[in-house]
Amino acid sequence: MIKIDTAPIRYFSQLDERSFFSWAQQIPCVKSVDRGYLHIRSRVVSKADLWDLIAIMHRYRLPMAQLQQFLTKRNRHWFADPKMYWHREVFGNQK
Repeated sequence: MIKIDTAPIRYFSQLDERSFFSWAQQIPCVKSVDRGYLHIRSRVVSKADLWDLIAIMHRYRLPMAQLQQFLTKRNRHWFADPKMYWHREVFGNQK
């Protein structure tokens, strides 16, 4: 199981915190969520799930470099595309 650290989250209200947990639990590749980690079923996730992980991590300002581990030959063409808004946050200055 893969763990994504969520400890740096700053919630702005109780509803914001509930929204995070509700959203995270709806992503199919997420097995469980606790106060500190998203537990991901596998290193191989669907395109839709990866888009949702990117979105939730961007929205909650989590360290996105953690997503590098989901890079595969199959998703490289869009996930590692330097034109994507998340590229620098996930891959740094790599081309």
